[in-house]
Amino acid sequence: MDSKRGNDHDYSTITTVLIFLLTFLLVYINTRRQKRVPPGPALFPIIGNLPSLVSSDTLGRLNELRKQYGDVFGLYAGRQLLVFLNGYDTIHDALIKKGSQFMGRAEPALHKEADIHTKGLLFPRGTRWKEGRSFALAVLQEICYRDKGFIENLVNAEIITLKETILKFEHPFDIERYLNSSVSNVVFQVVYGHRFDINDEDLQWFQKNIRDFADQYMKTEVIVNCLPFLQHFPGDILGIQKTTYKFSKVTEFQSKFIENLKRKTSLGSCTYVESYLDRVAANKSNGVESNLDEDDMKIAAYHLIVAGSETTAATVRWILLHLIRNPHIQDKMYAEMTKVLGKEPPSVADRKRLPYVQAVVLEGLRISHVAPLAMPHTVQQDTLFRGYIIPEQCTVIPVISSVLKDPYIWEDPEEFKPERFLNADGSDVKIPKEFIPFSLGPRSCLGETLARIEIFLFTAGLVQKLRFLPEKEDLLPDKGGELKTIWNAKAFKMRIEER
Repeated sequence: MDSKRGNDHDYSTITTVLIFLLTFLLVYINTRRQKRVPPGPALFPIIGNLPSLVSSDTLGRLNELRKQYGDVFGLYAGRQLLVFLNGYDTIHDALIKKGSQFMGRAEPALHKEADIHTKGLLFPRGTRWKEGRSFALAVLQEICYRDKGFIENLVNAEIITLKETILKFEHPFDIERYLNSSVSNVVFQVVYGHRFDINDEDLQWFQKNIRDFADQYMKTEVIVNCLPFLQHFPGDILGIQKTTYKFSKVTEFQSKFIENLKRKTSLGSCTYVESYLDRVAANKSNGVESNLDEDDMKIAAYHLIVAGSETTAATVRWILLHLIRNPHIQDKMYAEMTKVLGKEPPSVADRKRLPYVQAVVLEGLRISHVAPLAMPHTVQQDTLFRGYIIPEQCTVIPVISSVLKDPYIWEDPEEFKPERFLNADGSDVKIPKEFIPFSLGPRSCLGETLARIEIFLFTAGLVQKLRFLPEKEDLLPDKGGELKTIWNAKAFKMRIEER
């Protein structure tokens, strides 16, 4: 009997020791940084460095970490290493000097084989990405410049409708919803040739669903990186199926516009989708092997709509916020347009003739950069960069705000000063090389040309027709923002007066 008790006691002791050793080993593995990777704070088991990012001011927190660890630092989101690149020289070295090494896209934690990651314009790699990007750039360039006044006509029509809509408000209002619809209409017409009513409920539904999908997807990615086994649990506890369903409904919504274009009988390719369908047909007729197909086209069109709508609208809204806070800048813009254009609406060609207006737009892009963190990059193999090893398939994030708000480049970087983009006598625009709101390198924003045109035309056209005023004389809108999928201005209301 005593012998049995002694054996049980020994067995219990051994079990306790083994559990302790296993726990210690798991904690050690989960809190150990890889050798020679960029420095960063100590790791917590399972969640890595996520507590280091918990802040109401994510960009401010990243800036603090930069001061502590340098221009290249690393944080772990669970098991996934995130490498942050800060400062113009660092980002330029990675995306330009070593652009071929850093132009990959990091593999997602979930939905690895989903069309959104393997097709379209944002996430694919290799020949599929190169062919799709090259084609999209050529088509967008042609659409923007092929017919004199094409984009101007689209934007001017939206400005007239927007003006008529918001002039009906007798009390202060938030312009966000209406501005989003106006900008979305331009992009939808470029991609599909379709225009919605500014109050169209389907368009409101679409905009809400793409925001919800993006927010939910980002949250789920973080959780799966920390606890990958959860995605295999029954019951969809992470909402993965719900997220997938949202995406399928959004793409289904867009499919009807593609079917309408397929039935179109008139000659000529006026939209991105028509040009894409023509290319697919031509490749098939000529026996040309290509990655371009209709499935890819659907995702590419989705990427163009998502990337080209909310970001552009958010930028214009930021600029209006700063103009409300600085009425003398509004007056100076209006005076320049009145002198140069009279009552004629601004055009793309007028950017050279309106240096002050253009400077306001550039300063808006700088100070309120809606994409302060560039799209994540990766390297295809372990890469030596600035003395550190950037591991294969880790996530590399260029912090664009670290350049656009760098006090060593921009004097008083938190102040809205269009003059910083003008020469001494204000007669011409000057743009420093460090002005990179659309990022750098092979993976820089492919919609930059269209975005620059839209932001200029919407800003200039609205100020030419309307004066923007604060909700109350002594209540200026908060110039602080909120970082979700983009850097957006906090909700604010305005009053307007017709000029």
